[in-house]
Amino acid sequence: MRKLFISAVITICGFLSAYAEQGKVVVITGASRGLGLETAKFFSEKGFTVYATTRNPPAQVKENIYFLKVDLLDENSVGEAIQAILDKESRIDVLINNAGYAVVGPIESLTELEMKSQMEVNFFAPIRFIQAVLPAMRAQKSGHIINISSVNAFQTPPFGSLYAASKAALESLSESLCIEVQPFNISVSIVEPGLIQTRFELPMGTKEIPNNPYQAIIDEIRKGIEERLAHPELLSPSQTPKEIAKFLFDIIQDPHPKLRYQTSENAKELVSKKLNDLTGDLYLEEVFKLSN
Repeated sequence: MRKLFISAVITICGFLSAYAEQGKVVVITGASRGLGLETAKFFSEKGFTVYATTRNPPAQVKENIYFLKVDLLDENSVGEAIQAILDKESRIDVLINNAGYAVVGPIESLTELEMKSQMEVNFFAPIRFIQAVLPAMRAQKSGHIINISSVNAFQTPPFGSLYAASKAALESLSESLCIEVQPFNISVSIVEPGLIQTRFELPMGTKEIPNNPYQAIIDEIRKGIEERLAHPELLSPSQTPKEIAKFLFDIIQDPHPKLRYQTSENAKELVSKKLNDLTGDLYLEEVFKLSN
């Protein structure tokens, strides 16, 4: 009889644990397409309740996914969206800061507005969401904040300076935040993908440069962007959005999540190069080899 009772308790606890996992409330920014949308769909299929923020919510309704129109640049818009979620769900378990884009081109070609916009979306917007969810996560004594970074935070590509800088800033902020919120049982994770097979937004810098010495490389960059947008599936080495979504799901399931993750072996290799190159000589040598 005692064995049957213990077995029944274990079964019930297992059921409740699985139910608790399925009942997680997840907020994903930048979820109108690409990685954000794929992650929202994957999580909803796993039974999570997903709130997907976007500038232009789609008309169709997907099971377990609630699209919210949010202006990432407006603190009030972000705060109102998070409060609306809390009013309905009473909790937020996971925040995935995914929204972002990359302005590209020589530093001389970037206008002040383009530089500020890059940092606003990729760096300050995640902070707005973090500040909005933290009071609830502290009160419930649990939560997981995942900031989508990039291998470019460690391996800065030529003509991709502002994007890399925005992701490097996000990484530094995440490291500090991780320590600050640890006493409240809140985890922080940085996720560093490499190339993803999406139509990632890559606007070019528009500041005019007299007798532009970069024109040839700018033309090559523009051609590369057009080819990438036309055939993202040909990017190599790369991962599909669904592969990254599964990776994020596994992170959320981990009871002891790490601070930093690379999503592929290639991403691990790229990040490790920077960590083992204290002077920067290896980076410069490799870049100059590729450009010649």
